[in-house]
Amino acid sequence: MVCHEHNHPHILMLQIANAFFKLPGDYLRAEDEEISGFVDRLNERLAPTNPTSKDLEWEIGDCIAQWWRPNHETFLYPFLPPHVSRPKELKKLYLIHLPETKVLSVPKNMKLLAVPLSELYDNTARYGPQLSAIPHYLSKYRFEFVNEDGVVESIMPGGQDGAKVLVDGEKNGTNGHMTFEMET
Repeated sequence: MVCHEHNHPHILMLQIANAFFKLPGDYLRAEDEEISGFVDRLNERLAPTNPTSKDLEWEIGDCIAQWWRPNHETFLYPFLPPHVSRPKELKKLYLIHLPETKVLSVPKNMKLLAVPLSELYDNTARYGPQLSAIPHYLSKYRFEFVNEDGVVESIMPGGQDGAKVLVDGEKNGTNGHMTFEMET
């Protein structure tokens, strides 16, 4: 779940016992349909005690990553190794669009934290390889931060003007390396 504070993207995570971080999903049973089962798990984890129908609605976006556990070891791979025909687990990461306001509730033994992408990036020691890779997965998205009046205040990445990639040959007629320019 991506939220923003001070125009910087954050990921909503659960912290357990002041040490362990995880995303607010859970395992699905084999008979569960993927998206509806995922919505059910989110409601079990995050819905308030007396939810309204709006509290139970989730906008599930793209699947942005998946990892495979080939056997009973703890390591997950971002691909299915070729020698594995029956993996033990497939773990998927979805982008969830949060509305402007939403009531969330977490168990007493957990904290709901908004972790900045800049803290996750290259921080496998604290968050592990899957969570610290989230900034890489989100780099293909453009985030627009809109104020209460619906006006875009900032855009990430690249600012208002964006970036343009040019091949040298486009400028001087020769084949060469790529250069990057900011539009002004």
